[in-house]
Amino acid sequence: MYVYLKEDDDLMDVKSSINPRTIIVNSSSKSKDEVLKEIIHSMHNAGNVSSEEGFLKSVYQRESQGITGIGNGVAIPHGQSESVVEPGVAIATLKDPIPWESLDDQKTKIVVLFAVPDNSEGAKLHLQLLAQFARKLGDDDVLASLKSAKNVQEITAAFEN
Repeated sequence: MYVYLKEDDDLMDVKSSINPRTIIVNSSSKSKDEVLKEIIHSMHNAGNVSSEEGFLKSVYQRESQGITGIGNGVAIPHGQSESVVEPGVAIATLKDPIPWESLDDQKTKIVVLFAVPDNSEGAKLHLQLLAQFARKLGDDDVLASLKSAKNVQEITAAFEN
């Protein structure tokens, strides 16, 4: 899998948690629902989730609890679900920004979706993933690289910074 834990229970670098099979570049999705379904479908195909509908439901449950648009055109939706077979991260860049509830009321161009199991280990992993990706996504150079990425390799390279 692509999410590894070291002996001290810290996640390895962000890049190692990214599966190229769950990266979508220049999605033509026009809504939050469309892009979430597209991303979750890629996670299903990669073996991260057993039920697309079940995982989508958990993502929307989390969405109902608070804003996942963190600003600067980035959203980090996430779900903890029994449908998660293998924890993972999926990323989509959008051809055209879409409406998404966000801290700065701006449309979203980058979506980073976290999938973790619905158990105590999943909860711990969930917090670690959020912290590591939030740190990276707060870097202006990383954001600029993601927004201009034209292929999967450029997306993964953006997280090497």
